[in-house]
Amino acid sequence: MVTGLEPREQRLLFRGKEREDSDHLHMVGVRDMDKVLLLEDPALKDMKLRAAALAVQSPYRTFIQV
Repeated sequence: MVTGLEPREQRLLFRGKEREDSDHLHMVGVRDMDKVLLLEDPALKDMKLRAAALAVQSPYRTFIQV
């Protein structure tokens, strides 16, 4: 909720490697004060942008067709 990203949209990096959903942080060596990067999945971000662009264009297409 803090990031605004759904779990499937998140990518977690620790020590330069992407971690899987099934990985437990303590099992891969994450300790207090370690840096962990949470990134948005670029493929899903691109799909969101394309969907938003289509949503913006669709009213104009309907108007032109009428």
